[in-house]
Amino acid sequence: MNYEDQMNVLYNFSMLMLRNKPHIKKYNKLRKLHSEIIDNMLDYIQVGKYDINKKLKEVSSDKFGELKDVQMVNLDLDDPDDITIFTDLLVYNNVPKLKSVTDEYIEKNRFRNKEKVEMLNAMKNSYVSLFKVVKTDENNAYVYYEDVFTKKIYKVIDISLSISYKVSSKGPFIYIFNRIIPIDKDTYFGTGIHCMLTSENKEFMKYVNKCKKEKTNKVSMCLGLYKLSKKERTFKIVYRSKY
Repeated sequence: MNYEDQMNVLYNFSMLMLRNKPHIKKYNKLRKLHSEIIDNMLDYIQVGKYDINKKLKEVSSDKFGELKDVQMVNLDLDDPDDITIFTDLLVYNNVPKLKSVTDEYIEKNRFRNKEKVEMLNAMKNSYVSLFKVVKTDENNAYVYYEDVFTKKIYKVIDISLSISYKVSSKGPFIYIFNRIIPIDKDTYFGTGIHCMLTSENKEFMKYVNKCKKEKTNKVSMCLGLYKLSKKERTFKIVYRSKY
């Protein structure tokens, strides 16, 4: 049995143990709702209702600095991981004055369903950053993120990571660039940006110090870290794009 098969067995067993817990039921429901909204938005983009070129022309020239590194990574829209990056760049509020798909959906009242409207507002108020994993709780599927820049701790539900990684004071430590959406006042779920690295990666740690020093914007940081994560070889990652 290979590593991925082992992880699938562990994941399925954990789901059996966790599925009746109220916070997991709520998590699964919201992840499903979020996935449905993202699929709808991707269709909206694909048919040309959200014209990114037109949107960029509406942004004042001094804001283009936020997008200076967009070409750093050549995104392949046939690659599921690349699609997550592309989706985040357009769906969420990443660049000042650039109207995101989420903003447009809210402005145009695209959804009338109360739960979808609430999710759109949660998406608008989502938070993206580079986080260090400082604690995991497999019994409740919690992973504790520490924001690298603010040191604030976020409690995130992540079944796969909670069962596959145990934090050790000796390291290596896992770092995740991800966007998190609130489930309630103190719990979040990640949107699934596939950008994970370890403290053993010297190129990554050097890049983090550079970002801290230069106060790199989140768009450039996301693309820079994603580029590095595609070269990550110090550990195996098993992603689950669905809930």
